[in-house]
Amino acid sequence: MKLGIIGLERSGKTTVFNALTGAEKEVGSFGKIEASVAIVSVPDNRIDWLSALYEPKKTVFATIEFVDIPGSINHSSDAKIVAAAREVDAFVFVIRAFENPAVPHPLDSNDILRDFERIRTGLIIADMEIAEKRIERLEKTVGKGVGTPDDKLELSCLKKIIATLESEKPASETELNAQEEKAIRSFQFLTLKPFLTLINTSENNLMSEETLGSISKIPNSMSMCAHVEMEIRRLDESDRKDFLDDLGIKELSLKPFILNAYRTLGLISFFTVGKDEVRAWTIQKETQAVKAAGKIHSDLERGFIRAEAFSFDHLKEKGSEREVKNAGLFRLEGKDYIVKDGDIISVKFSV
Repeated sequence: MKLGIIGLERSGKTTVFNALTGAEKEVGSFGKIEASVAIVSVPDNRIDWLSALYEPKKTVFATIEFVDIPGSINHSSDAKIVAAAREVDAFVFVIRAFENPAVPHPLDSNDILRDFERIRTGLIIADMEIAEKRIERLEKTVGKGVGTPDDKLELSCLKKIIATLESEKPASETELNAQEEKAIRSFQFLTLKPFLTLINTSENNLMSEETLGSISKIPNSMSMCAHVEMEIRRLDESDRKDFLDDLGIKELSLKPFILNAYRTLGLISFFTVGKDEVRAWTIQKETQAVKAAGKIHSDLERGFIRAEAFSFDHLKEKGSEREVKNAGLFRLEGKDYIVKDGDIISVKFSV
């Protein structure tokens, strides 16, 4: 999963990036156009338990790739910035709620709802530019009578998309069937991507009732003081707990953020286990077994025969695979089986 961190300038995007990933990227480097990337392991106590049981040569956690996308996305954005944004699976909107006279807000004051709408409007404008250019070319082709059926379908879909965007709504609110969704997939419209919202607060985390009311109106939101968490990340592990205790912080925001991301984006984990490797795999909810097998390797999807499966909870309860089988909790599943969170799967295949 690849998450793109975006927001208005001076909202603390790079500070959030450093706080979540432990990176040491320079903050406040306004005007940069190169995206920064860092990969973070997804904390999962189940993987820890499985590794203790199987004692594998290698343990592999699921990962999230964070991309710090510089600047603001709007009609004047550098092409590299927009291109980086189109490559991510989802966005993290960073909205400023901290006060710092040395780094004033570009609009002179904090306003969470206003900034949220400005971020979303920037994405809408970027999508409109792409759609309008393509519509213009397709209308010439189709108008000359040389357009293919695919061209006509694409044109019809884009006109639906542009109508939604012109009404200042994200493309995700356009009603499209499966065939239409496939027709416009290659455009990677920014407003089709899901998003989470991070409210970047001051160290004391004190916010007015008005601000708290604004936060409640923003979808999929959570707050963190990125500056403090970035500084804590820089400490040795042995010093972090004392520092967190002094500040009254139970834990850093990474784990609750990831839980929120999985919930919002409809993600689950399944596991493969053995003496060689214990590994977590991330998939969408409602994924069929054959598609989950393809996540492991394309050959497993192509030659899928069946999946041998049992749940992590049953394994933990019984203590061993043998006891899981003895209890009748070991299953053989076909390609249409919907994989569940915590399933432990072994794929039988032939190619």
